[in-house]
Amino acid sequence: MSENCIETFVTTEYLVKNLENKEYKVIDLRDYEKYEKGHIEGSVHINNSIFAQQNEDGLNILPKEEILLVNLREKGINSNDKLILVDDVFNLNCSLAAWTLHYFGFFNVNLLDGALAKWEEENLPLTAEIPEVAKGKISFKVENPNILIDKDEILMSINSDDITYVDNRSEYALVLDQQGGNIPGAIHHWYLDLFDEFPDYFILKEKEDIKKELLAKGIKKDKTIVVYCESAPQSALVYLVLKELAFPEVRLYLAGYDEWRIICTFR
Repeated sequence: MSENCIETFVTTEYLVKNLENKEYKVIDLRDYEKYEKGHIEGSVHINNSIFAQQNEDGLNILPKEEILLVNLREKGINSNDKLILVDDVFNLNCSLAAWTLHYFGFFNVNLLDGALAKWEEENLPLTAEIPEVAKGKISFKVENPNILIDKDEILMSINSDDITYVDNRSEYALVLDQQGGNIPGAIHHWYLDLFDEFPDYFILKEKEDIKKELLAKGIKKDKTIVVYCESAPQSALVYLVLKELAFPEVRLYLAGYDEWRIICTFR
């Protein structure tokens, strides 16, 4: 395995085999009302809003580290736990949560491929029993700031040959954007193009197929890849896929096109 590879996506079969494994904790990031009606046995609910905050302009910014830690500890999370994050269908709540944990240096985090939709499609068991958890002792070791990029750095490096910008919004969003499209020179690759679509869920495509598609668009490992979407969750999912494919330098524009649109307006 490459040292740049961070394996993130696990199958429903893998989770079934490891449900009794005390090293793992399953984290449900859906709305609490859905969790309350039925969830994977032993999973704890966490409000996904703790993984990102908004500034006065409504743009995504990093959460306060201590507030994040307090919330995770209240849910019984420890530093040596292996987390498996679960969402409804698209894993967009999970993607931003996983990216935020990566930023703070916590890499023992997985996403359930196909999300809860695949789990339910396979008639795997759910429960309404809410588990009791002891307070956890998680702490973060070191921040990983190189996976984040802000508007100032983008503006300074917009013409750099060492950076490839990748827009993960849908073609529909690009066409209808009234402020003119995308970051100059960006390559478009919709986040859902990384997944195979089934009637009720999406699962990650074969890795070799993804590599060929990315290479055909000019998205290469010898460049720093900056991913962005409207407000981060879609591009956070792309970040995780690229890291699983061992792309060495992948950065997320957390404020996303929500902020860039404002920049375009006043330039």
